[in-house]
Amino acid sequence: MKRGWYSGRVFPRLVQWSMGQAGFIPLRQSLVSQASGLVLEIGFGTGANFSYYPSQIHSLTAIDPNPGMIPMARSLQEEAVIPVHLALGSAEALPFPSSSFDTVVSTMTLCSVPLPSNALQELLRVLRPGGRFLFLEHGQSPDRSVRLWQDGLTPVWKHLGDGCHLNRPMVQMIQTQGWTVTALENFYLPGVPKAFAYFSQGMAVKA
Repeated sequence: MKRGWYSGRVFPRLVQWSMGQAGFIPLRQSLVSQASGLVLEIGFGTGANFSYYPSQIHSLTAIDPNPGMIPMARSLQEEAVIPVHLALGSAEALPFPSSSFDTVVSTMTLCSVPLPSNALQELLRVLRPGGRFLFLEHGQSPDRSVRLWQDGLTPVWKHLGDGCHLNRPMVQMIQTQGWTVTALENFYLPGVPKAFAYFSQGMAVKA
């Protein structure tokens, strides 16, 4: 996928700033601390999750379609206490054999994947039997007034956010692609405008 100057140079710096906000740190920590075994993370961005993975996992393979993220992720890759393998690629066509991973992780990624249903099917494919999908995603609010704002802002926000959608029904989307959600917390992130702040954090297994 060809990416322009904004996507490759400007957007990674915006991600580094926004994802480094203090409110995200405990959410990231609580999510990735549950990872085990061989782990795949889709949409590694600038590598903000790397330092929160438990030291006992075997390895972390992290994939992202945007080459502009690599230079920023490298420094955090080097500081991680676990082996981190970076790769460029799309979540809709993962370059890994079936049943390769024990845990797959997605944080603020499914909002911008062009074909999220394909990506979720790919995650099912590469996950081993008994494996877990850990997710922290923002998406469609249950409140009608907020949804109206999300629907109105998304056409513009997609361009500013490198494909990010504010109005995807994340949990429903995950469930309809063959996952059983076994743990879930929905909430508005404090201090953030509600159109951007409705989050779902949880765990899913193969249905």
